Amino acid sequence: MRHKAEYSAFDSKRIIGKTFDRVAVDSLWPFKIKNSNGNVLLEIKTYEEGSTLKRPEEISAELLKHIKTYTEEYQGKILTDAVITIPSKFSTEQKQATKTAAELAGWQKIHFLPEPVAAAFAYFSEMKIPNQSNIFICDCGGDICIAKVVNEQIVVLNFDNDSYLGGRDFDKVLFNHFNAILKHKYNVEIKEGNKKYVLSQKCKDVKHNLSATLEDW
Repeated sequence: MRHKAEYSAFDSKRIIGKTFDRVAVDSLWPFKIKNSNGNVLLEIKTYEEGSTLKRPEEISAELLKHIKTYTEEYQGKILTDAVITIPSKFSTEQKQATKTAAELAGWQKIHFLPEPVAAAFAYFSEMKIPNQSNIFICDCGGDICIAKVVNEQIVVLNFDNDSYLGGRDFDKVLFNHFNAILKHKYNVEIKEGNKKYVLSQKCKDVKHNLSATLEDW
């Protein structure tokens, strides 16, 4: 995406299953969104056709298809079942649209698992936690989960999330911070063109590094 950002599409999870009037447009998106009878279409530039229109389900399907292909190559067998983690606040429409995307990718049996619950299971599998412990897991992407360890098994007591707070929001805060420094201190304007996406990727790297360190860049 560094050199040809205008030909890319992402953040389909923030769009999928929503009507046009419910989509919060991100200024960092290199694509445009179009209203098709209340539904959302992504307008993406292409080399051959100038631009093409894609449903959010089609974008998600490409990613899920990629995962399926490489997992099958690694395991040496055809896979039909998938467990997909989704935000706990996903509506029925968002779940159905995600299911459609998975089916387009070739998955036949689809199970959904709330992201904060998945985070709790992942934490439990990596950490030895004393029996009868109560644990609170907070994902800075907006998810929380409260669970208890009973007989060496994790019991989820409650979970929730903020659908308007996620990793992309941290990216945007960092982007605005560094963009202001570049503009006012060095007189560098990067709001347009590929420079914008180079800085955006650097901000993601900083965010990831700050997960394990106290400072970066």
